Amino acid sequence: MPIGSEPELCPAGTWWDAVRAPEDIGRRAVALIEEQGPPVGPAILDGGGREPRMYFLTPVGIAARWEEPGTVALGLTCHVVVPQADRTTGPGLHWYRLPTGPRTLNRPDGLHRALVKARREREGTP
Repeated sequence: MPIGSEPELCPAGTWWDAVRAPEDIGRRAVALIEEQGPPVGPAILDGGGREPRMYFLTPVGIAARWEEPGTVALGLTCHVVVPQADRTTGPGLHWYRLPTGPRTLNRPDGLHRALVKARREREGTP
């Protein structure tokens, strides 16, 4: 996974796919995953602009079968700007959770459950 000294536009579907979620849902999903105990994989926060977003890096192929309202799966033909390794705080694009190893990614099932729960909490639905 390329992480250099400058932000880099990286193709999804090569090293990882990505799941994009609104920032508030993404932050809550991270907290929910951490409450369950498994480590949170790499997550990028793009806090700038009208719609702040979080990108969760997942194994390649997840985008082809991902379905969750309010999120967007990014696979082949998509790109994500990856922040430089030392950019771990805002403002702007930064790592919300750094990768802990070269092949460490978010577990799709746990991520999906956390995003569903976070969205339902925000909507006030069970």
